Amino acid sequence: MDYKTQTLPKSEIEIEINIPFVEFEPQVLQAAQKISDKTEISGFRRGKAPAELVEKKVGNSSIYEEAADLAVRATYGEVLKKIIEDKKEKGEDFTPIGRPEIIITKLAPKNEFSYKIKLALLPPIVLPDYKSVADGILKEKKKINVEDKEVEETLKWIRESRAPSIAVNRPAQKGDRVEIDFETRLDGIKLEKGESRDHPVILGEGNFLPGFEDAVSGMKSGEEKEFSLSAPDNWHDKNMAGKKIDFKAKMKSVQERKVPELTDEFAKSLGKFTSVEQLRINVKEGLTKEKEEKEKQLLRAKILDSIAQNIKVEVPEVLIHSEQDKMLGELRQGIEEMNMSWKDYLAHIGKIPEELKKGWAMEAEKRVKTALVLREIARKEKIEADEDKIKEITEKMLARFHTMTEANKNIEPQELREYAEGIVKNEKVFELLEKNTIEENK
Repeated sequence: MDYKTQTLPKSEIEIEINIPFVEFEPQVLQAAQKISDKTEISGFRRGKAPAELVEKKVGNSSIYEEAADLAVRATYGEVLKKIIEDKKEKGEDFTPIGRPEIIITKLAPKNEFSYKIKLALLPPIVLPDYKSVADGILKEKKKINVEDKEVEETLKWIRESRAPSIAVNRPAQKGDRVEIDFETRLDGIKLEKGESRDHPVILGEGNFLPGFEDAVSGMKSGEEKEFSLSAPDNWHDKNMAGKKIDFKAKMKSVQERKVPELTDEFAKSLGKFTSVEQLRINVKEGLTKEKEEKEKQLLRAKILDSIAQNIKVEVPEVLIHSEQDKMLGELRQGIEEMNMSWKDYLAHIGKIPEELKKGWAMEAEKRVKTALVLREIARKEKIEADEDKIKEITEKMLARFHTMTEANKNIEPQELREYAEGIVKNEKVFELLEKNTIEENK
């Protein structure tokens, strides 16, 4: 067997493999045996007929097609291993990605067998001085400041989130928690998903169509009312934006919310605090950490984006298509987590999945480039993932499922490991870039 390689554009490679008939013949005999095992031939038990009778019964094309499949399976991995070893000796990276395209170029009785493999490879990348890029961006880091107003707003939210609701027999007013049955119509036609039963609303929070909460304020439990509202021009539902919507509402219940006072006793009820002051300090620390994390992620995104804009790389189409598929999966998961039908969502926006993916081509390429940047820095810096960290992440992912059977149905173990390994390596890359800047500034 011999082979030769040819480099193609877009980080692809073509491998041509030729197998002399003397090496191909064992696969032909094996193919004949496999077909014989499944074929009824008069006078012989299955699998016992001579090869020439099997060939006469099914035709040599069937045998040779089966033999070609066997030969590809037997030689593809061997050739790939030799190429990888050869590249490694030369200090070159050779990492196939995606599914190979296999083309049979020569298949005839008593002749050599030839085929070609077309592969996409992880492309070589010429990186800029990524440490200098990171250093320049990290110097933009803002000083984190949490104002007293933010602390008080958070404390207010904590108090309101723990406010018990007590049913009252009076007209609904601002601050009450109410439950309402309603239906909506546009030009007399009932809107799809425009009906709800026992719908909870906190009056005054402004989480509904503007004007709705004002319209139902003053209603008592059991009271019904019809009214109309105009949806804002920028309303998220384009079918309703700028139009007059007719409502029919029934107040089901009115509940007064008893928001607790901010006292030491309330602080103690939250578990680990002995005073309001201690709670206030904890809230401020939490907000500070939250802002610091947001700033860190923002700077990391800027670093990656800046490096990716300055790399020289040919991105294989297979990687872009794979990222588009991933983005589609992320969108679908998000839609379904909001208890919306994926089919209904597509109908609502008037697009098919392929149109969505086409519109994401540039963003998908950008995401691929940033992933390649992280991988290449990890390779150059010889960064490896800690097994303990990989185990920690995989266990967290698996904990989302109720049973291992459910987890195995949804997650491929090798893919989960690679995902976790990538997270650990990426974090180490960022830590290296951030450490480099810290040390320079000492």
